[in-house]
Amino acid sequence: MEIAADSMRMVAPQAAKARVQLIEKLEGDLPLIRADERRLKQVLVNLLGNAVKFTRPGGHIEVKLAREGDGLVLVVRDTGIGMAQEDIPVARERFGQVESTLSRKYEGAGLGLPISIQIVELHGGRLDIQSALGIGTTVTVYLPGERLVSRSERIAAA
Repeated sequence: MEIAADSMRMVAPQAAKARVQLIEKLEGDLPLIRADERRLKQVLVNLLGNAVKFTRPGGHIEVKLAREGDGLVLVVRDTGIGMAQEDIPVARERFGQVESTLSRKYEGAGLGLPISIQIVELHGGRLDIQSALGIGTTVTVYLPGERLVSRSERIAAA
């Protein structure tokens, strides 16, 4: 998917400066999706930017894109500082910022994740967060099957 590759290229200089490795794991022969490309790219850049920001030098971020059931999943998994389970709802709220000595050294309004959640939901999907302190965070974006363009639709449009 071009959105994933473009987003990773946009964040690559920030990752290089932070000495964080970006790893791309894109499943082959993925379907096209019906979506606002600019907004989905915004979601991915927000997720990647957060992952870079909260991953220590020498860590890595994995971006995975694959079919799941009748839909599509986009996974951003980092080896960053992570969050406690009780802090995840705070991070999902507008202007919500998880307080810790590690996370407070980074500036931000606390809007990237809530905006990303809203964009994904407007596309009929959902955004899930799994995290553990000191281990890292995994954010999974699920896009439903009705967002995928079938082979017959691709052929008819050509």
